[in-house]
Amino acid sequence: MSNKIWHAVEIEIARVAETAATTQLWALGTTGIEFSEEPNDSITLRAYFASAPDIDNLRAQIIGGLKLIGLPEISLAGIKSLTVADQDWLAEWKKGYEPSEIGSRLLIAPSWKAGDNTGRLLVQIDPGMAFGTGTHETTRGCLELLEKYWRGGSLLDIGTGTGILAIAASKLAPGSRVIGFDVDPEAIAVALENAEINHVAGEIELEVNKLSSYQGQAFDLVLANLTADVIIPLAHDLQQVAQGILIVSGILREQGDDVIAALEAERFRVIEEKPDGEWITYALRAET
Repeated sequence: MSNKIWHAVEIEIARVAETAATTQLWALGTTGIEFSEEPNDSITLRAYFASAPDIDNLRAQIIGGLKLIGLPEISLAGIKSLTVADQDWLAEWKKGYEPSEIGSRLLIAPSWKAGDNTGRLLVQIDPGMAFGTGTHETTRGCLELLEKYWRGGSLLDIGTGTGILAIAASKLAPGSRVIGFDVDPEAIAVALENAEINHVAGEIELEVNKLSSYQGQAFDLVLANLTADVIIPLAHDLQQVAQGILIVSGILREQGDDVIAALEAERFRVIEEKPDGEWITYALRAET
């Protein structure tokens, strides 16, 4: 992987348009976004992608997002593409990745900035080459609801990515059965490294797999931090594995009703919703 090149897009945009732009970038598959402040009430965003994005489409999507909140096209001052080598990419992440307190018990931090954890449960996450730091609104929502509803037992983390949710679950309820899986072997490689850093590699099952493989097993809590267009067609499969609490995220607020309709049709009942910016995370209970 040492010779891999990452693709990035730099966007200069009015500060008031930041949420509109980042929402579109996440929806279009960015693996992470950096922010830098400008002196003239604007900001520069650098968004990373695993493959070259369609700049014209990205510009159109951002402008569409601006119009939705009543901002003019000139709020988007500039957009350009560039390529970044692996080591430069990691160096940039290390500059901007700070420890983050989440909920009342968790501290998320990179291994190189773990420091004093102020009595919280420390979850060290190193993002690897293709994954964000885990402090995006959707991950934060999952962690907050996980802390609230997870009391141990068995847990399935669907699309585990860096492993952040599975690792947090293991630390919140030691001795539980925690499984994290992903269809991407690179994700599992990163998750395994993070499990080692957190000294929970022997406590978590991390594997390349798909959801249908777990049918017939019933989990006390299921996490699905995916996207609305993935969650909706998986609603029936989720019902097959969740016997207690289901936490879903990766959902834009305007997509929430469609996701909930699909899950309610499979006998899930919403018990909490947690909006954060343009995103929303739900906790649901499986009805018997």
